[in-house]
Amino acid sequence: GFIVASTNYDDPRIKLLMELNFPFVAFGRANPDWDFCYVDVDGRAGVRAATEHLLEQGHRAVAVIAWPGSSRVGTSRFAGYRDALAAAGIELNPAWVARAESSFQAGYAVTEALLALPPSERPTAVVAIDDNLAMGAMRAALDAGLVVGSQFGVTGFDDTPGVQHLTPPLTSVRQPILEVAQTLVPMLFQLIDGRRPQPGQVILEPRLIVRASSLRDTAKEH
Repeated sequence: GFIVASTNYDDPRIKLLMELNFPFVAFGRANPDWDFCYVDVDGRAGVRAATEHLLEQGHRAVAVIAWPGSSRVGTSRFAGYRDALAAAGIELNPAWVARAESSFQAGYAVTEALLALPPSERPTAVVAIDDNLAMGAMRAALDAGLVVGSQFGVTGFDDTPGVQHLTPPLTSVRQPILEVAQTLVPMLFQLIDGRRPQPGQVILEPRLIVRASSLRDTAKEH
């Protein structure tokens, strides 16, 4: 049996294993019409929570650093940003949407560009859909003379070990990775035994971990 991770649209590994009827489970989804067993984390809900948190802090000009549109996970997370703005009655400004591959350097470069917008269009916070991009965004804001948190809010995704030790500590969306593994492995054993897991498709909820990088008042950190 196989556990397949980092899945995407038209994933050739999943397609092959389905065609061979070989036992496998996936951490992540693929094409909506493909029927296979998976466990996934609701990235859309995670980014929506992060965006709503920034809105609750009083931000109205919230930008997003998203992955390229070809990424299934990235598309889902971006949808959470869009959902939160729509629910708050805020029109999505195309100038606030930056797309980049996951790296500190990319996060820095796109945030630098966002901060170079005219004052009337300049965002006061950014939702990054992974922690590498968020760390680059923080550095760019600091280099621009802004205080991250009180003057410029930043959130990430993954709650990468160590982000709590940044200055300031990074607010991030934590995935329940242990629960993912504890769900996937028994599913795979059932498939190897010729049984269909019930349920065979599980979506787990992430959790927003709030720290100083997104707080205008750091006394509220938790």
